Amino acid sequence: MSGFSKIDHYLLFHPFEPVIIGVPRGQWKKQNLIDHVRTAMKVELGTLPIYFCALYSIHQDNGGIGSRARAHILSVAEQEMLHLALAGNMLCALDGRQLLYSQAFMPTYPSEILFDKIRMQLAPANKENLECFLKIEAPYLPPPMPPPEPLSFETDMLMAKMAAAPKEEFIPEYHSIGEFYENLEKGIRELAPKHPDLFAHNTSKQLRGSEFFDSKMTVITDEASALEALTTIVDQGEGSIGIPNSHYAIFVDLYQQHKQWVCVDYVEDPSTISYKDKNNVAYHLSLAVDASYCMLLQTLDRCWQGDVTAGPQRKQLLRNIHQLMVAILSPAAHVLVQQKIGSKFAAPCFEFYPQGEKTPLPPQALFEGLKKEIETAQQAAAEAGDKNTADAIGRIAFCLSNFNVI
Repeated sequence: MSGFSKIDHYLLFHPFEPVIIGVPRGQWKKQNLIDHVRTAMKVELGTLPIYFCALYSIHQDNGGIGSRARAHILSVAEQEMLHLALAGNMLCALDGRQLLYSQAFMPTYPSEILFDKIRMQLAPANKENLECFLKIEAPYLPPPMPPPEPLSFETDMLMAKMAAAPKEEFIPEYHSIGEFYENLEKGIRELAPKHPDLFAHNTSKQLRGSEFFDSKMTVITDEASALEALTTIVDQGEGSIGIPNSHYAIFVDLYQQHKQWVCVDYVEDPSTISYKDKNNVAYHLSLAVDASYCMLLQTLDRCWQGDVTAGPQRKQLLRNIHQLMVAILSPAAHVLVQQKIGSKFAAPCFEFYPQGEKTPLPPQALFEGLKKEIETAQQAAAEAGDKNTADAIGRIAFCLSNFNVI
């Protein structure tokens, strides 16, 4: 197809096939490592929408327990973004390639997370969903002390199964994210000493600490920096044991307090198309959330592709990531969750944009689509006589008027 390289055409229009089988000791090859890192990107990307959706569901309460819960979930989501960026840097260093803004790669919901078969859904931050988060972030081995409030029988059985599972050199099938990352580490340690230039690619295209996440970001050039990046991913989130501020520890704390905040009652299994003809404001706001999310992913893709590797344009590209998250996507999602769909409320869907298509839009066209959805939502709110909603959307439109597309 015109405009896409042969490899990009394949990545865009062929279903992504994640790694599900372990690699025996002594049999790792560079392509195995690339396939594992691409799968890691899929895992990290898959958690972002469900965490953001849960965050937006919690009513703001002026610094109360709900606000603190939102802040904790936001910290987890931001770290998942860091993990995605670290995995992307590692893939770049391996001279591999994966597009995030791809209908074939972007997760859909409801679905099951790789390996664990845990249901992932766009739902509020309620007891049931927090239990799913605990299962997703559970260490490969359970921590020594369980949370004071018992989890469900299903969760207890899952943790017991994980504790009892033997750790073998040959893993016929991955059963947890922690197990997956543990084997990925083995692959790095096996291959890197044999191939000193394994990670010696595309240094200028990688995200740097001065651009993204400060000292937490790692530019990967060799075995040591690859293992450093992997340690950050594992210690902060999946597969960690005894790390006080790990995602698992944060969700244990939130689970114990879940009765102390109020959540928006989302529609079940939301989708953008389901809002059409039910609430025009919600429909176009949901399309705007989809478009801004896709633009965020596209911007990350462009960094790793090397569209702009240095200078003012690179800086602007990175500034756009922050502006998309803080001034556009998040405000649009907060207005969206206030929109009624029948007796319940709309939820952000984080779907591929444009709706019903498979071909990604160029940056300017994607931005114009985002502007159109915001303008249409604002007009629909004004026509419905909802001044507060129209004004809130108008503030997003103002931010878009100052957005610099690179």
